This record gives sequence, structure tokens and C-alpha cells, in this order.
Amino acid sequence: MDLNNLFNSFNSGEVINVFFKISSIILAVIYLLYAVVISKQVGTMTKTIEDKFNVVVSLISSIQITVGLILLIFSLFLV
Repeated sequence: MDLNNLFNSFNSGEVINVFFKISSIILAVIYLLYAVVISKQVGTMTKTIEDKFNVVVSLISSIQITVGLILLIFSLFLV
């Protein structure tokens, strides 16, 4: 690779785009891991505590995992 091509790639903004893509993928993976951990904790709480709102909390936890998966797919393919 020529030194001029390297400088041109810095000036054209390719480095910023790659940095943005990598950071969005990393943040989406972290959010998905967070959602999975929260889901496991909700499952443990549901087994331990019996309440009428357990179904709602489990539903919110499932929605959070779904959002995490959609975010990961979005960051992998569309960003």
C-alpha cells in the first residue's frame, strides 16, 4: 500500500466509518449479553417469588432480548 493511499483513506472518512461499525457491533453484543443476564435473573426471580406481575416482567425480559438481537443484526448488516 502506498503512503498516499493511506493518507487518502484517512481523509476520505473510511477510518471513521470502520470505527463506527466496530463500536456499534461491540455495543450491540454488550447489550445482548446484558439482556441475557437480566433474563436469567428474571427466571430465577419468577421461580423464587410468586406474584401476579411475573408474567409481565418475563414478557418485558423477552422483549429486551428480542430488541438486543435486532440491534445486533442491524449493526452487523446495515451499519
